[in-house]
Amino acid sequence: MGRHARIAQLARLEEPGLQVADLGCGTGRTVRQLLAYEPALVHALDHASNLDDDLLHDRRVSSRIVDLDHGLPLPDASLDRVTSLNTVEHLADPVAHLGEVHRVLRPGGLLVLAHSDWDTSLFTSTDDALTRRLVDLFVATVPTWVDRADGFMGRKLPALADASGGRGAPFDVLRVDSWADPHRRFDDGSVAYKVAVGMLAAASGEPELARRATGWFDGLHRLAEADQFLFTVTDVAVVLRRA
Repeated sequence: MGRHARIAQLARLEEPGLQVADLGCGTGRTVRQLLAYEPALVHALDHASNLDDDLLHDRRVSSRIVDLDHGLPLPDASLDRVTSLNTVEHLADPVAHLGEVHRVLRPGGLLVLAHSDWDTSLFTSTDDALTRRLVDLFVATVPTWVDRADGFMGRKLPALADASGGRGAPFDVLRVDSWADPHRRFDDGSVAYKVAVGMLAAASGEPELARRATGWFDGLHRLAEADQFLFTVTDVAVVLRRA
């Protein structure tokens, strides 16, 4: 079971007629998993329109372009479930964002807040010390296409929930889950490839390190071709109930 399916399962969508939102929906991989449970409607919210065409035309999906740093365009107590994957690290005030989720959830509604903890990225490689250095640099570097990032966000999710209560938007923590799915592919459609490209970008400011990183990257291709490659990263999910 992949991360998107796990998140949908944690959302407890068995009840009929649920109103659901996926925050930071991207192309809609979590949205697809949510739809498998036949909710009444899934609100797919993100800062840009990247949702797959078939989902855009699905009557069960309402797509909106929003700035998640400036509130949610939904009425108070209008949702039964909210999901979010790899979104809060990019927000200016994640705790304020949880306050908005608290506002739009009905009492007893659930938030599945999930995030990869990028500091736990594991690569099979032929140079462990270089891999560790590149992971550390990747985690410490904010990519040029976002305003902010936090490579340690996965482990911080329970504390975010606690801080939300301190600002008057309390949640009950129902469970905390983590997993690290094995990825054997290394091509431009794989998670491992995308993370490795991010590492190359993080190393680009240091010419000697960039040269070594390019060799490291090429080595990952060779390991994958020999069926010796493995990538994992720990995902963390907290299931929160609106108090």
